[in-house]
Amino acid sequence: MMSPQLIGWVGRHILPHERQLRAWLRAAFPAIDVDDVVQESYCRIATLTRVEHIDDPRRYLFRTARNVVLEQIRRERVVSIEAASGLAELEQAPEDGGSPERVVAGRRALERVERLIEALPDRARQVFRLRKIDGVPQREIAQRLGLTETVVENEVARGLRRILDQLTDEERAEMPTRRKPAARASRTKERR
Repeated sequence: MMSPQLIGWVGRHILPHERQLRAWLRAAFPAIDVDDVVQESYCRIATLTRVEHIDDPRRYLFRTARNVVLEQIRRERVVSIEAASGLAELEQAPEDGGSPERVVAGRRALERVERLIEALPDRARQVFRLRKIDGVPQREIAQRLGLTETVVENEVARGLRRILDQLTDEERAEMPTRRKPAARASRTKERR
């Protein structure tokens, strides 16, 4: 729970920079979900126990957001969990002209991810599927399930961490990577 002092500090020193932050994120990282990055940045700032060490709140906000984006990019480079949503994508001919062996290996890796998702605890599995596979916005999931958005965000992060921790390097290498940043951008527009 945020202290009244932290709430006041955020209101005075962080919130006034949100518009600039959003504009910068859109320009610098066009394929990311700006709303998710801003929300995650606020969540991280909300965990601060003190702020006296922050001499430039604007720079701190932008650096926090940049770190969130870099973590998302790193995670997506490891494995695109959204690819696990539809094994149907693998039924189509690979765009890169991949061999049948590569398609089969990808199917196996995705089946493994499906099993790992199924092994998550009930609420974590439900939240993870809604957010990462069905693409339901965090706010809507929270409303549907009677949870806070922070709980939804934490469940997704823990679920992803559990899945990635159980994959071998070989399985990660077999995962298809995201190729269509435009699809994410169109989903972002739909959320608004």
